[in-house]
Amino acid sequence: MSDSPFMRSVERRRPGSSMRAYVTRTLPHNSVIVVSNRGPHEPRPEGGFARGAGGVVTALLTLAEVMGADWVACARTEAERALVKEQGPTGMAPLISSQTQLHYVTPTPEQYDMYYSVISNPVLWFIQHYLWDLAHQPLINGRIHRAWRDGYVQVNKQVAQKVVDVGRQLPERPLVMVHDYQLYLVPQLVREQLPGAIIQHFIHIPWPTPQYWKVLPKEMRDAILRGLLGCDIVGFQSSLDVRNFLLTCEENSGLQVDIKERAVLLDGRIVYARHYPISIEVASTTRLAFSHGVMVEERKLRDWRPKYLIARVDRTDPSKNIVRGFLAYEKLLSHHPELRGEVQFWAFLQPSRQDVSVYRNYLRRVRQVALRINNQYGAKGWMPIRLEFGENVRKAMAALRNFDVLLVNPVYDGLNLVVKEGALVNRSEGVIVLSENAGAHEELQPHVLSINPFDIEATGQALYEGIVMGVAERRRRHEGARDVVRANDIARWITRQVQDIRDLVATPGLRAG
Repeated sequence: MSDSPFMRSVERRRPGSSMRAYVTRTLPHNSVIVVSNRGPHEPRPEGGFARGAGGVVTALLTLAEVMGADWVACARTEAERALVKEQGPTGMAPLISSQTQLHYVTPTPEQYDMYYSVISNPVLWFIQHYLWDLAHQPLINGRIHRAWRDGYVQVNKQVAQKVVDVGRQLPERPLVMVHDYQLYLVPQLVREQLPGAIIQHFIHIPWPTPQYWKVLPKEMRDAILRGLLGCDIVGFQSSLDVRNFLLTCEENSGLQVDIKERAVLLDGRIVYARHYPISIEVASTTRLAFSHGVMVEERKLRDWRPKYLIARVDRTDPSKNIVRGFLAYEKLLSHHPELRGEVQFWAFLQPSRQDVSVYRNYLRRVRQVALRINNQYGAKGWMPIRLEFGENVRKAMAALRNFDVLLVNPVYDGLNLVVKEGALVNRSEGVIVLSENAGAHEELQPHVLSINPFDIEATGQALYEGIVMGVAERRRRHEGARDVVRANDIARWITRQVQDIRDLVATPGLRAG
Protein backbone atom coordinates (compact mmCIF):
# COMPACT_ATOMS: atom_id res chain seq x y z
CA MET A 1 0.00 0.00 0.00
CA SER A 2 1.19 3.55 -0.72
CA ASP A 3 1.96 5.76 2.31
CA SER A 4 -0.37 8.72 2.42
CA PRO A 5 0.48 12.12 3.93
CA PHE A 6 -3.14 12.81 4.78
CA MET A 7 -4.30 9.50 6.16
CA ARG A 8 -1.92 10.37 9.00
CA SER A 9 -4.45 13.01 10.09
CA VAL A 10 -7.20 10.45 10.58
CA GLU A 11 -6.73 10.53 14.35
CA ARG A 12 -8.55 13.87 14.37
CA ARG A 13 -11.85 12.20 13.62
CA ARG A 14 -13.99 10.06 15.90
CA PRO A 15 -15.20 6.92 14.13
CA GLY A 16 -18.98 6.94 14.04
CA SER A 17 -20.73 4.97 16.71
CA SER A 18 -22.89 3.55 13.92
CA MET A 19 -19.86 1.68 12.51
CA ARG A 20 -19.00 0.25 15.91
CA ALA A 21 -22.62 -0.77 16.39
CA TYR A 22 -22.66 -2.39 12.96
CA VAL A 23 -19.59 -4.48 13.78
CA THR A 24 -21.02 -5.54 17.13
CA ARG A 25 -24.34 -6.45 15.52
CA THR A 26 -22.72 -8.33 12.62
CA LEU A 27 -20.07 -10.21 14.63
CA PRO A 28 -21.63 -10.42 18.10
CA HIS A 29 -19.61 -13.36 19.38
CA ASN A 30 -16.05 -12.48 18.48
CA SER A 31 -13.13 -10.84 20.26
CA VAL A 32 -10.77 -9.17 17.78
CA ILE A 33 -6.97 -9.10 17.64
CA VAL A 34 -5.25 -6.82 15.11
CA VAL A 35 -1.72 -7.99 14.27
CA SER A 36 0.90 -5.88 12.49
CA ASN A 37 4.61 -5.25 12.45
CA ARG A 38 4.20 -1.72 13.86
CA GLY A 39 2.15 -0.71 16.83
CA PRO A 40 -0.49 2.03 16.70
CA HIS A 41 1.75 4.62 18.34
CA GLU A 42 5.40 4.83 19.25
CA PRO A 43 6.56 5.82 22.75
CA ARG A 44 8.30 9.18 23.14
CA PRO A 45 11.52 9.31 25.19
CA GLU A 46 9.95 11.98 27.39
CA GLY A 47 6.79 9.91 27.92
CA GLY A 48 3.53 9.48 26.09
CA PHE A 49 3.12 8.34 22.50
CA ALA A 50 3.64 9.68 18.99
CA ARG A 51 1.69 8.52 15.95
CA GLY A 52 3.16 5.45 14.30
CA ALA A 53 4.43 6.08 10.78
CA GLY A 54 3.02 4.54 7.62
CA GLY A 55 -0.23 4.30 5.74
CA VAL A 56 -0.94 0.77 7.01
CA VAL A 57 -0.87 1.85 10.66
CA THR A 58 -3.14 4.80 9.88
CA ALA A 59 -5.81 2.57 8.37
CA LEU A 60 -5.43 0.09 11.22
CA LEU A 61 -6.08 2.78 13.81
CA THR A 62 -9.59 3.08 12.44
CA LEU A 63 -9.97 -0.68 12.10
CA ALA A 64 -8.88 -1.37 15.68
CA GLU A 65 -11.08 1.40 17.06
CA VAL A 66 -14.19 0.22 15.22
CA MET A 67 -13.55 -3.44 16.02
CA GLY A 68 -12.72 -2.83 19.70
CA ALA A 69 -9.56 -4.86 19.14
CA ASP A 70 -6.50 -5.83 21.10
CA TRP A 71 -3.30 -5.18 19.13
CA VAL A 72 -0.17 -7.34 18.77
CA ALA A 73 2.98 -5.72 17.35
CA CYS A 74 6.76 -5.92 17.44
CA ALA A 75 8.91 -3.82 19.74
CA ARG A 76 11.03 -2.45 16.92
CA THR A 77 12.95 0.49 18.41
CA GLU A 78 15.08 1.11 21.46
CA ALA A 79 12.27 3.25 22.87
CA GLU A 80 9.77 0.41 22.51
CA ARG A 81 12.18 -2.10 24.02
CA ALA A 82 12.81 0.26 26.93
CA LEU A 83 9.06 0.62 27.47
CA VAL A 84 8.66 -3.16 27.59
CA LYS A 85 11.54 -3.46 30.04
CA GLU A 86 10.07 -0.78 32.27
CA GLN A 87 6.33 -1.57 32.10
CA GLY A 88 6.08 -5.10 30.75
CA PRO A 89 5.00 -6.36 27.31
CA THR A 90 1.32 -5.39 27.69
CA GLY A 91 -0.17 -1.95 28.26
CA MET A 92 -2.67 0.58 27.01
CA ALA A 93 -1.94 2.61 23.88
CA PRO A 94 -4.03 5.35 22.24
CA LEU A 95 -5.99 4.82 19.05
CA ILE A 96 -8.13 7.69 17.71
CA SER A 97 -10.60 8.49 20.46
CA SER A 98 -10.17 5.34 22.56
CA GLN A 99 -7.41 2.96 23.62
CA THR A 100 -6.26 -0.52 22.80
CA GLN A 101 -4.57 -3.19 24.85
CA LEU A 102 -1.18 -3.33 23.10
CA HIS A 103 0.82 -6.55 23.38
CA TYR A 104 4.47 -6.24 22.35
CA VAL A 105 6.55 -9.05 20.92
CA THR A 106 10.23 -8.58 21.75
CA PRO A 107 12.63 -10.11 19.20
CA THR A 108 16.28 -9.32 19.70
CA PRO A 109 17.64 -6.41 17.66
CA GLU A 110 19.54 -8.89 15.48
CA GLN A 111 16.44 -11.02 14.88
CA TYR A 112 14.39 -7.96 14.00
CA ASP A 113 17.03 -6.64 11.63
CA MET A 114 17.18 -9.95 9.74
CA TYR A 115 13.39 -10.24 9.64
CA TYR A 116 12.73 -6.68 8.54
CA SER A 117 15.82 -5.21 6.88
CA VAL A 118 17.10 -8.35 5.12
CA ILE A 119 13.96 -10.36 4.22
CA SER A 120 10.87 -8.13 4.40
CA ASN A 121 12.70 -5.12 2.96
CA PRO A 122 14.01 -5.47 0.37
CA VAL A 123 13.53 -9.14 -0.63
CA LEU A 124 9.75 -9.53 -0.28
CA TRP A 125 9.03 -5.88 -1.10
CA PHE A 126 11.13 -6.08 -4.25
CA ILE A 127 9.55 -9.35 -5.37
CA GLN A 128 6.02 -8.09 -4.82
CA HIS A 129 6.68 -4.86 -6.74
CA TYR A 130 8.63 -6.57 -9.57
CA LEU A 131 11.71 -4.47 -8.79
CA TRP A 132 14.53 -6.97 -9.20
CA ASP A 133 16.88 -6.72 -12.17
CA LEU A 134 16.79 -10.49 -12.49
CA ALA A 135 19.87 -10.72 -14.68
CA HIS A 136 21.92 -9.52 -11.72
CA GLN A 137 19.84 -9.68 -8.54
CA PRO A 138 18.90 -10.95 -6.06
CA LEU A 139 21.75 -13.15 -4.87
CA ILE A 140 20.11 -15.73 -2.61
CA ASN A 141 23.20 -16.49 -0.56
CA GLY A 142 23.94 -17.74 2.91
CA ARG A 143 23.09 -14.36 4.43
CA ILE A 144 19.57 -14.51 2.97
CA HIS A 145 19.03 -18.10 4.09
CA ARG A 146 20.21 -17.30 7.60
CA ALA A 147 18.05 -14.16 7.79
CA TRP A 148 15.03 -16.20 6.71
CA ARG A 149 15.66 -18.98 9.21
CA ASP A 150 16.88 -16.98 12.20
CA GLY A 151 15.01 -13.73 11.51
CA TYR A 152 11.80 -13.94 9.49
CA VAL A 153 10.73 -17.38 10.70
CA GLN A 154 11.66 -16.71 14.32
CA VAL A 155 9.90 -13.34 14.54
CA ASN A 156 6.78 -14.77 12.90
CA LYS A 157 6.81 -17.59 15.47
CA GLN A 158 7.10 -15.08 18.31
CA VAL A 159 4.25 -12.98 16.95
CA ALA A 160 2.05 -16.05 16.48
CA GLN A 161 2.73 -17.22 20.03
CA LYS A 162 1.75 -13.82 21.39
CA VAL A 163 -1.48 -13.93 19.39
CA VAL A 164 -2.23 -17.40 20.78
CA ASP A 165 -1.55 -16.25 24.35
CA VAL A 166 -3.82 -13.21 23.93
CA GLY A 167 -6.51 -15.22 22.13
CA ARG A 168 -6.74 -17.75 24.93
CA GLN A 169 -7.51 -14.98 27.41
CA LEU A 170 -10.29 -13.34 25.40
CA PRO A 171 -13.93 -13.90 26.38
CA GLU A 172 -15.23 -14.72 22.87
CA ARG A 173 -14.08 -16.66 19.82
CA PRO A 174 -10.94 -14.89 18.55
CA LEU A 175 -11.06 -13.06 15.23
CA VAL A 176 -7.42 -12.56 14.24
CA MET A 177 -6.77 -9.88 11.59
CA VAL A 178 -3.15 -10.06 10.43
CA HIS A 179 -1.66 -7.38 8.20
CA ASP A 180 0.95 -7.28 5.48
CA TYR A 181 4.01 -8.98 4.10
CA GLN A 182 6.13 -9.08 7.24
CA LEU A 183 3.83 -11.66 8.86
CA TYR A 184 2.99 -14.23 6.21
CA LEU A 185 3.72 -17.23 8.45
CA VAL A 186 1.53 -16.15 11.36
CA PRO A 187 -1.90 -17.49 10.25
CA GLN A 188 -0.90 -21.15 10.02
CA LEU A 189 1.10 -20.97 13.24
CA VAL A 190 -1.94 -19.54 15.03
CA ARG A 191 -4.28 -22.09 13.38
CA GLU A 192 -2.21 -24.95 14.81
CA GLN A 193 -2.75 -23.76 18.38
CA LEU A 194 -6.12 -21.96 18.09
CA PRO A 195 -8.06 -24.15 15.65
CA GLY A 196 -11.33 -22.43 16.51
CA ALA A 197 -10.12 -18.94 15.67
CA ILE A 198 -11.32 -17.00 12.63
CA ILE A 199 -8.20 -15.78 10.83
CA GLN A 200 -7.91 -13.16 8.09
CA HIS A 201 -4.72 -11.81 6.54
CA PHE A 202 -4.84 -8.56 4.56
CA ILE A 203 -1.97 -7.88 2.14
CA HIS A 204 -1.47 -4.18 1.39
CA ILE A 205 0.99 -4.56 -1.49
CA PRO A 206 0.67 -6.28 -4.90
CA TRP A 207 0.67 -10.05 -5.26
CA PRO A 208 2.85 -10.94 -8.28
CA THR A 209 2.52 -13.76 -10.78
CA PRO A 210 3.43 -17.36 -9.91
CA GLN A 211 6.53 -17.13 -12.09
CA TYR A 212 7.90 -14.08 -10.28
CA TRP A 213 7.51 -15.78 -6.91
CA LYS A 214 10.07 -18.30 -8.15
CA VAL A 215 12.73 -15.70 -7.43
CA LEU A 216 12.45 -17.10 -3.90
CA PRO A 217 13.81 -20.58 -3.06
CA LYS A 218 11.03 -23.18 -2.98
CA GLU A 219 11.15 -23.70 0.77
CA MET A 220 10.59 -19.97 1.37
CA ARG A 221 7.76 -19.45 -1.12
CA ASP A 222 6.08 -22.70 0.01
CA ALA A 223 6.26 -21.55 3.62
CA ILE A 224 4.65 -18.23 2.69
CA LEU A 225 1.73 -19.97 0.97
CA ARG A 226 1.32 -22.46 3.82
CA GLY A 227 1.28 -19.60 6.27
CA LEU A 228 -1.39 -17.66 4.39
CA LEU A 229 -3.50 -20.76 3.83
CA GLY A 230 -3.92 -21.02 7.57
CA CYS A 231 -6.45 -18.21 7.06
CA ASP A 232 -10.16 -18.38 6.47
CA ILE A 233 -9.95 -15.32 4.21
CA VAL A 234 -6.94 -13.74 2.51
CA GLY A 235 -7.60 -10.12 1.57
CA PHE A 236 -5.98 -8.11 -1.25
CA GLN A 237 -6.23 -4.66 -2.79
CA SER A 238 -7.40 -5.66 -6.28
CA SER A 239 -9.09 -8.46 -8.20
CA LEU A 240 -5.83 -9.01 -10.13
CA ASP A 241 -4.03 -9.69 -6.85
CA VAL A 242 -6.70 -12.26 -5.98
CA ARG A 243 -6.29 -13.99 -9.33
CA ASN A 244 -2.49 -14.01 -9.06
CA PHE A 245 -2.74 -15.51 -5.57
CA LEU A 246 -5.05 -18.28 -6.72
CA LEU A 247 -2.80 -19.04 -9.69
CA THR A 248 0.22 -19.11 -7.37
CA CYS A 249 -1.51 -21.68 -5.18
CA GLU A 250 -2.39 -23.78 -8.23
CA GLU A 251 0.79 -23.50 -10.32
CA ASN A 252 3.48 -23.30 -7.64
CA SER A 253 1.97 -25.67 -5.07
CA GLY A 254 -0.41 -27.87 -7.05
CA LEU A 255 -3.39 -26.99 -4.88
CA GLN A 256 -7.03 -27.31 -5.89
CA VAL A 257 -8.35 -23.85 -6.78
CA ASP A 258 -11.80 -22.60 -7.82
CA ILE A 259 -11.28 -19.38 -9.77
CA LYS A 260 -15.02 -18.64 -9.97
CA GLU A 261 -15.55 -19.01 -6.22
CA ARG A 262 -12.16 -17.40 -5.53
CA ALA A 263 -11.20 -20.17 -3.14
CA VAL A 264 -8.51 -22.75 -2.38
CA LEU A 265 -9.31 -26.21 -1.02
CA LEU A 266 -6.72 -27.43 1.46
CA ASP A 267 -6.95 -30.35 3.90
CA GLY A 268 -10.73 -30.25 3.81
CA ARG A 269 -10.82 -26.52 4.52
CA ILE A 270 -11.87 -23.72 2.19
CA VAL A 271 -9.67 -20.61 2.11
CA TYR A 272 -11.33 -17.66 0.41
CA ALA A 273 -9.49 -14.89 -1.45
CA ARG A 274 -11.21 -11.52 -1.72
CA HIS A 275 -10.26 -7.97 -2.64
CA TYR A 276 -11.03 -4.95 -0.47
CA PRO A 277 -9.43 -1.81 -1.93
CA ILE A 278 -8.40 0.36 0.99
CA SER A 279 -9.40 4.01 1.04
CA ILE A 280 -9.30 7.27 2.95
CA GLU A 281 -11.49 8.72 5.66
CA VAL A 282 -13.43 11.30 3.67
CA ALA A 283 -14.56 13.60 6.48
CA SER A 284 -11.16 14.05 8.14
CA THR A 285 -9.37 14.48 4.80
CA THR A 286 -11.89 17.12 3.75
CA ARG A 287 -11.50 18.95 7.07
CA LEU A 288 -7.75 18.97 6.63
CA ALA A 289 -8.15 20.33 3.10
CA PHE A 290 -9.97 23.39 4.47
CA SER A 291 -7.77 23.89 7.54
CA HIS A 292 -5.96 27.13 8.28
CA GLY A 293 -2.54 25.54 7.76
CA VAL A 294 -3.45 24.40 4.25
CA MET A 295 -4.83 27.84 3.40
CA VAL A 296 -1.49 29.36 4.47
CA GLU A 297 0.37 26.95 2.16
CA GLU A 298 -2.01 27.80 -0.69
CA ARG A 299 -1.23 31.49 -0.33
CA LYS A 300 2.47 30.67 -0.60
CA LEU A 301 1.77 28.53 -3.66
CA ARG A 302 -0.04 31.41 -5.38
CA ASP A 303 3.15 33.48 -5.16
CA TRP A 304 4.93 31.17 -7.62
CA ARG A 305 2.21 29.10 -9.27
CA PRO A 306 2.59 28.78 -13.06
CA LYS A 307 -0.28 28.83 -15.52
CA TYR A 308 -0.27 25.01 -15.57
CA LEU A 309 0.75 22.99 -12.50
CA ILE A 310 1.72 19.32 -12.77
CA ALA A 311 2.11 17.79 -9.31
CA ARG A 312 3.17 14.59 -7.62
CA VAL A 313 3.36 13.69 -3.91
CA ASP A 314 5.36 10.54 -3.20
CA ARG A 315 7.99 8.68 -1.24
CA THR A 316 11.34 8.22 -2.98
CA ASP A 317 10.79 4.49 -3.32
CA PRO A 318 12.02 2.99 -6.64
CA SER A 319 8.54 1.49 -7.11
CA LYS A 320 7.09 5.02 -7.38
CA ASN A 321 8.83 5.53 -10.75
CA ILE A 322 9.76 9.17 -10.17
CA VAL A 323 12.62 9.25 -12.66
CA ARG A 324 10.47 8.02 -15.56
CA GLY A 325 7.93 10.67 -14.61
CA PHE A 326 10.58 13.37 -15.01
CA LEU A 327 11.70 11.90 -18.33
CA ALA A 328 8.10 11.91 -19.56
CA TYR A 329 7.81 15.58 -18.56
CA GLU A 330 11.00 16.24 -20.50
CA LYS A 331 9.28 14.72 -23.57
CA LEU A 332 6.41 17.16 -23.00
CA LEU A 333 8.81 20.12 -23.00
CA SER A 334 10.62 18.79 -26.08
CA HIS A 335 7.47 18.14 -28.15
CA HIS A 336 5.57 21.25 -27.02
CA PRO A 337 8.04 24.13 -26.66
CA GLU A 338 5.10 26.54 -26.45
CA LEU A 339 4.54 25.31 -22.90
CA ARG A 340 8.00 26.28 -21.69
CA GLY A 341 7.61 28.99 -19.10
CA GLU A 342 3.88 28.18 -18.82
CA VAL A 343 4.08 24.88 -16.93
CA GLN A 344 5.97 23.59 -13.91
CA PHE A 345 6.29 20.11 -12.44
CA TRP A 346 6.14 20.31 -8.64
CA ALA A 347 7.48 17.10 -7.07
CA PHE A 348 7.02 17.12 -3.30
CA LEU A 349 8.86 14.02 -2.10
CA GLN A 350 9.56 12.26 1.18
CA PRO A 351 12.93 10.45 1.35
CA SER A 352 12.29 6.77 2.07
CA ARG A 353 14.42 3.99 3.62
CA GLN A 354 17.69 5.82 3.30
CA ASP A 355 19.38 3.06 5.32
CA VAL A 356 19.06 0.85 2.19
CA SER A 357 21.64 1.50 -0.54
CA VAL A 358 19.18 0.94 -3.41
CA TYR A 359 16.96 3.69 -2.03
CA ARG A 360 19.87 6.09 -1.49
CA ASN A 361 21.03 5.53 -5.05
CA TYR A 362 17.53 6.08 -6.39
CA LEU A 363 17.17 9.37 -4.53
CA ARG A 364 20.51 10.48 -5.99
CA ARG A 365 19.22 9.60 -9.47
CA VAL A 366 16.03 11.60 -8.86
CA ARG A 367 18.10 14.67 -7.99
CA GLN A 368 20.43 14.21 -10.96
CA VAL A 369 17.65 13.91 -13.55
CA ALA A 370 15.75 16.91 -12.17
CA LEU A 371 18.93 19.01 -12.21
CA ARG A 372 19.76 18.01 -15.78
CA ILE A 373 16.28 18.88 -17.04
CA ASN A 374 16.32 22.21 -15.22
CA ASN A 375 19.75 23.06 -16.66
CA GLN A 376 18.74 22.04 -20.18
CA TYR A 377 15.31 23.64 -20.40
CA GLY A 378 15.24 26.28 -17.70
CA ALA A 379 15.28 29.99 -18.43
CA LYS A 380 15.51 33.17 -16.44
CA GLY A 381 12.57 33.29 -14.07
CA TRP A 382 11.43 29.73 -14.89
CA MET A 383 12.54 26.35 -13.54
CA PRO A 384 10.87 23.35 -15.22
CA ILE A 385 10.93 21.10 -12.13
CA ARG A 386 10.34 22.36 -8.62
CA LEU A 387 11.84 19.58 -6.50
CA GLU A 388 11.16 19.69 -2.76
CA PHE A 389 11.77 17.17 0.00
CA GLY A 390 10.01 16.95 3.32
CA GLU A 391 7.01 15.64 5.21
CA ASN A 392 4.59 18.56 5.46
CA VAL A 393 1.01 17.35 5.14
CA ARG A 394 -0.31 20.89 4.71
CA LYS A 395 2.03 21.66 1.83
CA ALA A 396 1.22 18.31 0.22
CA MET A 397 -2.49 18.99 0.60
CA ALA A 398 -2.05 22.40 -1.04
CA ALA A 399 -0.44 20.64 -4.01
CA LEU A 400 -3.33 18.22 -4.31
CA ARG A 401 -5.94 20.95 -4.03
CA ASN A 402 -4.37 22.97 -6.85
CA PHE A 403 -2.93 20.65 -9.50
CA ASP A 404 -4.02 20.86 -13.12
CA VAL A 405 -2.49 17.43 -13.69
CA LEU A 406 -1.57 14.88 -11.02
CA LEU A 407 0.99 12.27 -12.07
CA VAL A 408 0.79 8.93 -10.24
CA ASN A 409 2.86 6.47 -12.28
CA PRO A 410 4.15 3.69 -10.01
CA VAL A 411 5.83 0.66 -11.53
CA TYR A 412 3.45 -1.37 -9.35
CA ASP A 413 1.50 -0.28 -6.29
CA GLY A 414 -0.81 -2.12 -3.94
CA LEU A 415 -3.36 0.65 -4.14
CA ASN A 416 -2.08 4.26 -3.86
CA LEU A 417 -3.94 6.57 -1.52
CA VAL A 418 -2.45 9.80 -2.86
CA VAL A 419 -4.52 9.47 -6.04
CA LYS A 420 -7.69 9.06 -3.97
CA GLU A 421 -6.86 12.09 -1.86
CA GLY A 422 -6.19 14.13 -4.98
CA ALA A 423 -9.47 13.03 -6.52
CA LEU A 424 -11.34 14.03 -3.36
CA VAL A 425 -9.84 17.44 -2.54
CA ASN A 426 -8.74 18.99 -5.85
CA ARG A 427 -10.58 22.24 -6.56
CA SER A 428 -9.11 22.95 -10.03
CA GLU A 429 -10.94 20.12 -11.80
CA GLY A 430 -7.52 18.61 -12.25
CA VAL A 431 -6.82 15.60 -14.45
CA ILE A 432 -5.23 12.47 -13.00
CA VAL A 433 -2.62 10.56 -15.03
CA LEU A 434 -2.56 7.12 -13.44
CA SER A 435 -0.45 3.99 -13.93
CA GLU A 436 -2.45 0.97 -15.00
CA ASN A 437 -0.32 -0.97 -12.47
CA ALA A 438 -1.60 0.96 -9.45
CA GLY A 439 -4.26 -0.91 -7.51
CA ALA A 440 -6.45 2.21 -7.50
CA HIS A 441 -6.67 2.01 -11.31
CA GLU A 442 -9.29 -0.73 -11.03
CA GLU A 443 -11.71 1.67 -9.31
CA LEU A 444 -10.77 4.92 -11.06
CA GLN A 445 -10.05 3.79 -14.63
CA PRO A 446 -13.08 5.50 -16.28
CA HIS A 447 -12.13 8.84 -14.73
CA VAL A 448 -8.37 9.08 -15.32
CA LEU A 449 -5.87 9.10 -18.17
CA SER A 450 -4.40 5.59 -18.00
CA ILE A 451 -0.73 5.05 -18.80
CA ASN A 452 1.80 2.25 -19.08
CA PRO A 453 4.31 3.40 -16.43
CA PHE A 454 7.29 2.24 -18.51
CA ASP A 455 6.29 4.23 -21.62
CA ILE A 456 7.71 7.72 -21.23
CA GLU A 457 6.49 8.87 -24.64
CA ALA A 458 2.90 7.93 -23.85
CA THR A 459 3.18 9.38 -20.35
CA GLY A 460 4.43 12.66 -21.76
CA GLN A 461 1.51 12.70 -24.20
CA ALA A 462 -0.92 12.03 -21.32
CA LEU A 463 0.52 14.99 -19.40
CA TYR A 464 -0.09 17.15 -22.45
CA GLU A 465 -3.64 15.84 -22.88
CA GLY A 466 -4.33 16.65 -19.25
CA ILE A 467 -3.13 20.22 -19.69
CA VAL A 468 -5.14 20.96 -22.86
CA MET A 469 -8.29 18.96 -22.00
CA GLY A 470 -11.52 20.91 -22.33
CA VAL A 471 -13.40 22.18 -19.31
CA ALA A 472 -16.42 19.88 -19.69
CA GLU A 473 -14.30 16.73 -19.96
CA ARG A 474 -12.11 17.79 -17.03
CA ARG A 475 -15.20 18.34 -14.92
CA ARG A 476 -16.72 14.98 -15.91
CA ARG A 477 -13.59 13.07 -14.99
CA HIS A 478 -13.01 15.02 -11.78
CA GLU A 479 -16.53 14.54 -10.50
CA GLY A 480 -16.52 10.86 -11.43
CA ALA A 481 -13.28 10.16 -9.55
CA ARG A 482 -14.41 12.18 -6.54
CA ASP A 483 -17.72 10.29 -6.37
CA VAL A 484 -15.91 6.93 -6.42
CA VAL A 485 -13.73 7.98 -3.47
CA ARG A 486 -16.68 9.32 -1.51
CA ALA A 487 -18.65 6.10 -2.02
CA ASN A 488 -15.76 3.72 -1.31
CA ASP A 489 -14.32 5.26 1.85
CA ILE A 490 -12.47 3.67 4.78
CA ALA A 491 -15.78 2.66 6.37
CA ARG A 492 -16.68 0.63 3.30
CA TRP A 493 -13.26 -1.05 3.40
CA ILE A 494 -13.99 -2.23 6.93
CA THR A 495 -17.65 -3.17 6.47
CA ARG A 496 -16.96 -5.29 3.36
CA GLN A 497 -14.45 -7.33 5.35
CA VAL A 498 -16.87 -7.71 8.25
CA GLN A 499 -19.64 -8.85 5.90
CA ASP A 500 -17.43 -11.52 4.35
CA ILE A 501 -16.23 -12.75 7.73
CA ARG A 502 -19.88 -13.15 8.75
CA ASP A 503 -21.09 -14.69 5.50
CA LEU A 504 -18.14 -16.95 4.67
CA VAL A 505 -16.92 -18.03 8.08
CA ALA A 506 -18.83 -16.95 11.16
CA THR A 507 -22.36 -17.89 10.07
CA PRO A 508 -22.76 -21.49 8.81
CA GLY A 509 -24.72 -21.92 5.60
CA LEU A 510 -24.16 -18.41 4.25
CA ARG A 511 -21.86 -17.67 1.33
CA ALA A 512 -20.98 -14.18 0.13
CA GLY A 513 -20.83 -13.41 -3.58
